[in-house]
Parts: sequence; C-alpha cells; structure tokens
Amino acid sequence: MPVMQRSEVPVADLTSPEPDRRILLTGGFVITMDPGIGDVTGDVLIVGDRIRAVGRGLAAGTSPDTLVIDVTGAIVIPGLIDSHVHAWSGALRGIAPDADFWQYMSITHGGIAAFMRPEDIAIGQRITAAQAINGGVTTIIDNSHNSRSPEHSDAAISALRAAGIRAVHAVGAPTMGSEAAHLPQDLLRLRDTYFCSDDQLLSLRLFEATATPEGWQFAADNGFGIVTEMGGHNTDLDRLLASGLAGPDHTYNHCGGLTAEQWARVADSGAAVNLVPRSDSYYCLGGFIPALQVNRHGIQEGISSDNELNYGHDLFTEMRVLLTIQRGLSSQASFAGEQDVPRPYGVRDVLRAATVGGAINAGLGSRTGTLTPGKKADLVVLDLDSVPTSPSGSLVGTVVNFAGAANVDAVFVDGIARKWAGRLTDTDYCALVSAAENSRERLLLQYGTSLAEVRAGTNILIHQADGAVGDSVRP
Repeated sequence: MPVMQRSEVPVADLTSPEPDRRILLTGGFVITMDPGIGDVTGDVLIVGDRIRAVGRGLAAGTSPDTLVIDVTGAIVIPGLIDSHVHAWSGALRGIAPDADFWQYMSITHGGIAAFMRPEDIAIGQRITAAQAINGGVTTIIDNSHNSRSPEHSDAAISALRAAGIRAVHAVGAPTMGSEAAHLPQDLLRLRDTYFCSDDQLLSLRLFEATATPEGWQFAADNGFGIVTEMGGHNTDLDRLLASGLAGPDHTYNHCGGLTAEQWARVADSGAAVNLVPRSDSYYCLGGFIPALQVNRHGIQEGISSDNELNYGHDLFTEMRVLLTIQRGLSSQASFAGEQDVPRPYGVRDVLRAATVGGAINAGLGSRTGTLTPGKKADLVVLDLDSVPTSPSGSLVGTVVNFAGAANVDAVFVDGIARKWAGRLTDTDYCALVSAAENSRERLLLQYGTSLAEVRAGTNILIHQADGAVGDSVRP
C-alpha cells in the first residue's frame, strides 16, 4: 500500500472523528514509556481513538484502507500531561514577569479575577489549551479557581470541549471574594449536564486552594476526585490526612513545607503528587521543589506549569528544570553525608514524570501516559530536522534536553490530529489571539492599567499590587 509523506496527507483525513479510521505511523523512533514494550524503531497503528498496535513491520498486516504515514527519523512519544494549570488566566500570559507570589495574588485573585466575565474565562481556557497542544501536551488538569458563577463554569467547560484537549476540569471557588455560594453543590449540576459518560475527553473534580474538611467530605460523599494546592499552609492538614478521606482520587500540587509524617501519610493514602519545577522558586516561595521527598516515599510524581502570568507554558522546560533540581539536590545530600540518598535522575525519569506521572495525577493511568495497545491514541510526533535537534544522540535525551515546541510536528488526542505538519488544526489561532487581546485590555483597564503601561515599565502591575494581599492566603 502507498506510504505518504507527512506533507502529503490532507489534514481533513486526520481531524474528523471516525471510529474505524486506521492510521499507521511508520518508521519512527517510538518511545512507548511502557516497560513491557520498551523503545521500538517501527510503527504505531491507530484505529479510531485507540492505539491498536506498536511494533515493527505492521504495514504488512493492515487493511487496504489504512492511511500509512512515513515518520522515519522522527520520535513518537506519549502525549505530555500537565498535572496542574490554571487555564482560566490564559489571556493574562506574560503581563507580570517579575511578580512574586503575593504580587501574583494581588494582580489576579485580588484584582483582575473579579472583573472576569464567563466569556473572559472561555478565551483564557482556549488560549491555554492551544498553547498546551502546540507544545505537545495532550492532557491538562485544569485548576479552575475562578468559578464565580455557574455560568463561568459552563463557559470554561464549553471552551475545553471546543479545544479538543483531554482535561480534568477541577472546579474551585475564587481564592478571594465572596462569589462561592453555588459551590461545591454546583458540581452535581455540572456532572449531570456535561459528564454523563466515563469515556469522554473531559472529567470533573473539585478544586481547593486550601484543603478543608467540608470539601474533602463533599468529594467523598458524592464520588468526586479532588485537587488541592498542598503545602504547609493547610492548617488542618494533619487531621485531614488522618481522616481516611484521602485516596488515589486525590491530586496534590506543589507539596512544599510538608513534614516527614505528612509525606508518609500522603504516600500511604495513594494520593497523586505533582511538582511545579519553576513555579515555587520563581514566585519566591523559598528554595526548590521537594523532589527528594517524593523519591524517598516511592511516589511517582507528575509535573506541571501552574500559570502563565510570569512565564510560558512549556513542559519541555519543566522536564529540564526537574532534571536539574533533582540531580542538584541528590548530589548536595550525598556531599552532606546523608543516608539513603535518592539516586540522581536520568532523562527517562523526567519523561516518565511528564507522561506516566501525569496520567496518575489525572486519574487516567489506564487510558493514557504510555503508548500501549488498548490505550487512547494520545501521542506526539517530534520532527528532529531542526538546528537544536540535529544531529541528535540519545533519543530520550533529545526529547528532554534538546527538543521544544518547535519540534512538535503532530499531536493526536483521542486519535484526532490537533496539530499536524507543525500547525494547529481546527483552530483559528489568530481569532483566538484577537479575542484574548480584547479581553485582556478590558480587564487591565478595569484593574487600573493598560498593556501600553505594562510594556513601558514591567513593574507597573507589581507597584499597584504591593501590600494589597494579607497573609491569610497562601499557595
């Protein structure tokens, strides 16, 4: 049967949801992240929304209607998974690159967030989802802690549906302000309205910026998973972790400042943990991510990006920062004479965090995270024909230490190409940008500044934010 080059394939053949469509990606370097399969120079067969087979010489056994696409010289990996991102703020990307945590809280939760209409939430969601897909991310855990009304939640979910990304939508009350009377009860309405099937791109959880007994009990009583900004700021944490309410359907972000006993309880509960390699240090929250703690307790961590107020959404960068920090902390502990020091990470360890670990955090380990036959066809094709990745050495090393969004040639989510030949499909990104710019300008004006002022002096937002938030709110 004929083998097509990527540039020859009509995009329409890859973007319509056809349950029996067969696509064979042939000749690539396939990094499955499945230890039972390993790495293969060969083929990936997609049938409908699932991976049917991974191996060598699969073309010989495929049906005549299979679309065979040559990916020789490219690397095929599982879709990356961002375990914690606040997608609603996507239109505010890059407006305060020097903000620390308290300034971030003032600018967003204490300021701009209160002015956001449902349509502002929706455009933020679409911008974040597009950035994610463009960078090889097929799944996000969307921590939506600006759900000011049922209409805001409806808009956020509709936007994720339109984006075509796989997502856990974790609905949370605004961190500041009083617009939360409808939560958490509104999750029951949302589940009945939008989440009637277990086999769909979107799933629903409860989000809490600060863990509460009431939230954890509501989640347990009604069968919801829960996402928590975990750390020492949670004053009720010991009691909560001892309550028996924590389990594998809990996902914890950050996890800074936990005691040894709290770490042990987290590990014993089976809860998922994700680290934010850049955020904690960038926001001046002290030191580095607790990478050795997850190692010591045998937890397979995920990684996440947090938000784009300061820096760009980029899981490749998060992998590199995790690798650097964990290796540094491991060597520092060894030099200090500590016992049972976790070994320094290699590149496969951080790729596992960005794939397998992310799937665990999303509660989707049986569906995604590895290129395993039977799992959903969420995968990425990396083109190595660029200056940063050519020539290339180690394949996993190339993915982690050299590749970036510019190498992401194709992204499949549920078997549908959401990026192909280096371009987003079914997305008018220019229109999204225009809508985001209009939303941002209106929000900045309501906050008391403008884009022109931001660009004239990058600290203007920080000056306005200084001293505006008290110590009652922490990450």
